[in-house]
Amino acid sequence: MSSARLWRGQTLADRSTDRREQLLAAAERLLGAGGTSAVTMRAVVREAGLSPRYFYESFSSTEEVVTAVYDRVTAQLLDRIAAVDRPADPRRSARALLDAIRGFFADDPGRARILLREPLADDVLRAHRAATVPAFVEAVLAMVAEGSSYTPERLAVMSSALTGALVALYVDHIDGRLALPPDELADAAVDLVFAVTGMGGPDTGRRGARHD
Repeated sequence: MSSARLWRGQTLADRSTDRREQLLAAAERLLGAGGTSAVTMRAVVREAGLSPRYFYESFSSTEEVVTAVYDRVTAQLLDRIAAVDRPADPRRSARALLDAIRGFFADDPGRARILLREPLADDVLRAHRAATVPAFVEAVLAMVAEGSSYTPERLAVMSSALTGALVALYVDHIDGRLALPPDELADAAVDLVFAVTGMGGPDTGRRGARHD
């Protein structure tokens, strides 16, 4: 690679990648704070400190950047889930995973708006989520149903039911309609998961998980 093709040690492709990350980070802040209506081309480039021409270097439309932000935050959540130390007991394992999800949203309420609230209001994100099942629901269902003999049709029903139940639970908690402390919210989420899947007794490992 000749020095003429480098600028500050970066290639053209490197700089393009960096600009795309700047734009995504800016769009994530805007989407988390103001919803999809706040994500315009001008707002994104202004927030990123870049000129408008760089927006179209990476994205063809604001709809594309919105779905890219959704996928970006989903990947962040999956990283958080992957780091969870899960006990052998199914209920305690589900509780650890669900509490990590709660913590992810509590750390940055904008994430909850992006992954939970906006897909309920925006047609683009609603269609995108419908095609890709919320990652946190998929992770919970995969863990609980591991080794089961559920049919694909039954898993699809449970996925739909869990999506509605868990999204409503977390959104109501974030909005203050459910003023539950973290432990009780985690218990409620676990109860929902096992009620929907029909696996595990209602009390097994529930209280013990809080004091281990």
